[in-house]
Amino acid sequence: MDDKLFEERMRNLKNSYEQVPSVSSVDKLVNEVKKSEKPYKKRMKLQLPYVASFIGVLLIGGILGVQLLKQPENTNWNHPTEENMNQQPVTTSDIEAATNEIRGFYERKVDELNASLQTKNVEQYQFVQEAKSAVSAFEERKSYKSQTELKNYMNNVKKIIEYRVSMPFTEFTMLKDQSDISDEQILHYIEKLELLKERYTDRWEMNFKEQSIDVSNVKDYVQQLNSGSVKNGSEDYLNLVDEMKGNGYIFVDDGEGMISFTVDYGKISETFSEKLSEELKLFLDIQKNKRYKVDAELVISRDELETRLIQLESIIIKHPNSSNINDLKILFQDLMKNYLTGTENSQITTNEARVKEEIISGFEKFISENNNTMSSQIVDAFLSELKDSDFHLTEELENQVESLIPLKLKITPNGLSVNLLPLTDQMVATYEEYKRTNNDKVFDGPFAGTNTIDLVVARIYMYAVITGDYDMAYNLLYKGEGTNIPDKSQFISEISSTDFQTLSNEVTMVEFQYQENGEVINHIYIKGDGETVSLELRLENGYPKIVYKPMP
Repeated sequence: MDDKLFEERMRNLKNSYEQVPSVSSVDKLVNEVKKSEKPYKKRMKLQLPYVASFIGVLLIGGILGVQLLKQPENTNWNHPTEENMNQQPVTTSDIEAATNEIRGFYERKVDELNASLQTKNVEQYQFVQEAKSAVSAFEERKSYKSQTELKNYMNNVKKIIEYRVSMPFTEFTMLKDQSDISDEQILHYIEKLELLKERYTDRWEMNFKEQSIDVSNVKDYVQQLNSGSVKNGSEDYLNLVDEMKGNGYIFVDDGEGMISFTVDYGKISETFSEKLSEELKLFLDIQKNKRYKVDAELVISRDELETRLIQLESIIIKHPNSSNINDLKILFQDLMKNYLTGTENSQITTNEARVKEEIISGFEKFISENNNTMSSQIVDAFLSELKDSDFHLTEELENQVESLIPLKLKITPNGLSVNLLPLTDQMVATYEEYKRTNNDKVFDGPFAGTNTIDLVVARIYMYAVITGDYDMAYNLLYKGEGTNIPDKSQFISEISSTDFQTLSNEVTMVEFQYQENGEVINHIYIKGDGETVSLELRLENGYPKIVYKPMP
C-alpha cells in the first residue's frame, strides 16, 4: 500500500478587513449597480444535517467574520451618528435591491475566478466559501436601523468578496494599498496560496516534465525561473511560469533533477515587514529558512534559541489550524530537544557528562522569565529530572524530552495537511474516466503531488456526493465480503444530507491508519478545533473503496 505524504494547508478563519468609506445614498448606489450586475438568483439555503451518515455528526463551525456581520451592533464599524440614525427608514425594496447587488457582485467575482483558474469549481475552495457564507448571512438580514447601517454592511460584505474571491496577486495588491494590516490578513493570503498550490502542482508537473529534458543545470535553471529570464519552452509553459511567479510562488531545487515551488515567504516578509508582529515575522523567517544548525552544530545563540521557542509556541497556540502546523510542531520539538540536551557539536555537558553550570543557570533564568508559557513548564520538568540524576545527562533523560511536550504542541502521528475539495484537473479526469468505464484501474495513478490512491478515492467520493452524482458515489462503495450496504434509493436518501463541503472547509489535516496489511485504511480527518471525523476504506480487488456506515 502506497503511503505517500502530501503537503500544506492553512485554516484560521477571521475577517479583519478595512472599512470602505460610506456612500451618501443607498438608493443611488443600488440603482446604478442594478443596471450592470447579474440579476439576483434565488438559491436554496444550505440545510445543515443533524447527522452525517457514516462519518458521524458533522459539527458545522461558523465563520468568524460572518458571525460578526450577522450581529446588528457590528454591521456599522463607525458608530452611526445621530444624523445617520435619523435617516429615512430602510424599506423592503431597499433590502431587495441591496441583496441583488451583493449576490450579483459575488457571482461576477466567482465567474472571473473560475476563468482565471481555468476551472468551474472555485466555490469549493474554503476561501470562497468564506465569502459565500458572508453573502448568505447578508441575504438573511431582513431589517436595518438606518440606511447607513445597510450601506456599511453592504460595503463590508463586498470587501470580503473582493479579498476572498480573487487571485492571490489581486489580494496581495489590495493588502499593499492598506495603511494597516493585521497578521490574520497576511495568514489569509498565505492560506489562499497554500490551497491553490495543489492546483498549480497539477499543472506544473505536467508542463515541466516536457521541459526538463532540456535542463542541464538545475540550480542555474531555478535562478532563471525566479528571475524571469527563461525564454525557451512552449507558450503554455512560459505563461504558467509567469502566472505562478506573479501570484506569489517561488521555484526551488528539490534535488535529483526535480524542481518544485513554494510560497514566496521572502517577498511577503520584505513587502510587509514594517506592519507585521514579531511572531509573524518569525513565522515567515522559519518558512523561508528553517535551518538553525549546520553539521549538528547550532548556528544561532542559545538566547536566540530561547526566543524562537517562545515565539514558535505562540504561533502554534494562536494558529492551531495553520497549514504547516505539523511542520511547526516538529520544529518546536527539535528546537526544544536541542535546547535541553545540546547537539553533537554543540555540547552542553562536561567531559563527565554533567550539565554545565552556565546551562543550568540558563534553564533557571528561562523558567523565571517565561513562567506563563508551556515552554517554561517543559524546561522546569526537565530540570527537575536533571536534579534527580545529579545533573548528569543520561540517554534515558534525552529520550524523555518528547514525553514532556504538552498535547497542544505535540505533532499528529502520520498527520499531514490535506485538501479535500475541489479536485485537481487530473482527479476530475479520473472521475470522468471511472464514470464512463467503471474500471478501477483508472486509480492506478500516479497522481500529482503526494496524494495517495485511497485519498484520491475518498476525495472523488465526496465530490460525487456534493455534486449530486449519487450513482458515481454508490459505485465507489465497498461491496466485498461482510458488507451490508443499502439499496441505491436508501443510500441516496441517507447520504444526501451529508455536508462534505463543510467538512472540507473545516478539515486541516488527515491521519492515515493502515491495518490488516493495508487491506483496511482509516482516514482520521482533523478539524481546526481538534475535532475528528473518520472514514474507513477497504481494498476490493486491490483498490480502496468506501465502507458505508448507515445513519443510526
